[in-house]
Amino acid sequence: MQLFLGDAISLMKEGDEPTMVTGRVTGIVLDDENEVERVYIHGITMPFWMNDNWLFMDIVDEEEE
Repeated sequence: MQLFLGDAISLMKEGDEPTMVTGRVTGIVLDDENEVERVYIHGITMPFWMNDNWLFMDIVDEEEE
């Protein structure tokens, strides 16, 4: 998956009550293996750590259909 600053993304965290967050990427941090370690979303001060079981969801723009 390619991820760029300004991209609209949705993240989901599964659990008893699944949580979904949607927004624009304002920051990306990679780990030592060049994999996404954490993502920052506009308007949310804390990062979303991928090792906390956050998953990227596919977004389909209505304009692309």
